[in-house]
Amino acid sequence: MVIPKEILSDYKELYEKANRLVEEESRNDPPTDPFRSHYKARDVLNDLKKQLDDQLVSVQASEEDGGQDDRCYHSLLAFVCRDLGRIYIYTEEQAEGEKMLNRCLELVTPFKECREGIIPFIGAINELSIVLASKEEYNKGLEILLEAEKIYEEFKDSGLKALAIQDVFNPPEDGQESPEAGPKELESLYTLVSFYMAQMYGHLGEPEKSAKCCHRTLHRQLESKTYDPIDFALNTATLSQFYIGEKRFEEARHHLAAATLIMAEYEVHMLEPEMSEKQRQDVSETFKHRYADIARCWAKYGLYLMNTSKLRLMRDEDDEDAKNLGMVLRNLRLVEAEQSRFPGLDLTACENRISCEYCLTFDDAKLVFHFVNEWLDIAKDYYKAENEATEYSKIMQDYAEAYEHIAFFEENPENQAKMQKRRAKYLEDLLDLLDPIFYMKICRECWYGAGTAHAAVMDVRLDIIRATSTPAPEDIKKVNQSCMKAIKHFESYVKSYLVKPPSEEWRPNMDVEEQRHMLYAHFHIGRIYYKLISGHPLQQLEHLTSCHTYYKRFDAGCQLHKEAAETLQGEIGVVREMLQLLPLKINTIKSRLNKAGLTA
Repeated sequence: MVIPKEILSDYKELYEKANRLVEEESRNDPPTDPFRSHYKARDVLNDLKKQLDDQLVSVQASEEDGGQDDRCYHSLLAFVCRDLGRIYIYTEEQAEGEKMLNRCLELVTPFKECREGIIPFIGAINELSIVLASKEEYNKGLEILLEAEKIYEEFKDSGLKALAIQDVFNPPEDGQESPEAGPKELESLYTLVSFYMAQMYGHLGEPEKSAKCCHRTLHRQLESKTYDPIDFALNTATLSQFYIGEKRFEEARHHLAAATLIMAEYEVHMLEPEMSEKQRQDVSETFKHRYADIARCWAKYGLYLMNTSKLRLMRDEDDEDAKNLGMVLRNLRLVEAEQSRFPGLDLTACENRISCEYCLTFDDAKLVFHFVNEWLDIAKDYYKAENEATEYSKIMQDYAEAYEHIAFFEENPENQAKMQKRRAKYLEDLLDLLDPIFYMKICRECWYGAGTAHAAVMDVRLDIIRATSTPAPEDIKKVNQSCMKAIKHFESYVKSYLVKPPSEEWRPNMDVEEQRHMLYAHFHIGRIYYKLISGHPLQQLEHLTSCHTYYKRFDAGCQLHKEAAETLQGEIGVVREMLQLLPLKINTIKSRLNKAGLTA
């Protein structure tokens, strides 16, 4: 390049002035004039743009050096247009910003794969993808990002070193080393390409591709050491939740281990001597908050591992096709797991604390159960009921879920009952704490969960009674207590969805899932009333009548809400059979009462 140094120096001075305004002076802009420094920077860059435009016209007219100056001016002008585009978008002048970014691309596209062109080209595409995402044009945004990725890969294959604007302002003399600013900026820009691609794929409903781009972004940040520890840990833990949902427990565990290690390393040096007391408190508070969030992610990992293990054991173990398909998927995921790792981190110690294999026995599940409780204790230590009621409630519900899952693996019926009672206790304590007016969604979840927990205790107690020829009165009392507790919670759940109790009309705005749970609640109440044990015919009649009432409501609800009832065919069959049987039983008891001279 043969642009005189003094001219390049003038351009550089203007550019650096604008950069200082944006990066430094803008921090002191008053709230009443938040864009003051950006407006000043915009004026400086517009002045520089005009000079470059004028000079480019002159150079193109002469073409004395065969176009070398032409490319240099195109490159400088592209950098300036890219930065102007950023400023216009920041100052909420999106149309003008988009225009500048497109001008940048027009200038640089003919030599986008050259040293002078690739950085402004990819930089402008990154900025444009943000604009397109704000307009929900995700396909178009992904298209240009894929083009940027292709150009980046081709440029890397060429062996050339990219030039940042600092390198253009300060071209190396003969024999000097190649520039370093450009390659670093290029790698940073490509990391952003991966990040924005992850967002686009997420919006387009392609979570697998989004996760791959997220991992690549995190991996690149880790390798280049260009990450904020808190942000990196949170993003890595968040990504683990995708792998958990896909039952890819090895990858999920790896990402959670990485998040935990980065947080541990950060904790060692996060408090610096020069910090004020207020700064130290703020840093410590942020760390505790985010560590609690990662603890909750670990707990979700363990809960999902136990639940998935439970569902696998409940399936037909003789399904050979399912087994074969499972083996194929497992082999594929072994390959994917290698591509979703952080090779630079030693995570062995952290990963060895918890298995990524399915639980097959109570001993397997017990280890996971205790692991979940350890992390929930950490989360509960930060999220307190008095100031974080919603988050505290979710943690209590997680404790309850842990007891629900471990009860499945327990073979001793008495211990199963104890675990289900502990599960119910967590939920009932929450119900005592929360006002349904403000926390109706959580209360409904607790009513339903506590109802199913007490129903499970009831079933265990009934099995114990059936195993003995002469059940003890105390055992019968325990069954009936569990029944009444379950009925109480299910009825509270049902009433919360009624337009105006005692009217049986359901709220009109219920979604299909809510309707399905409402139907299940009616089914449960009817079933439990039928299970109540009583030696007195009047009580028996009362219980059977209540059972009949709820089964009728269930049947009517299924006919009214057909979509919600699609998965309840087994229950529907049982109920319709019972609706034929119950009137006969009720009439039989009434006849006995009449003969005994008692009134029903």
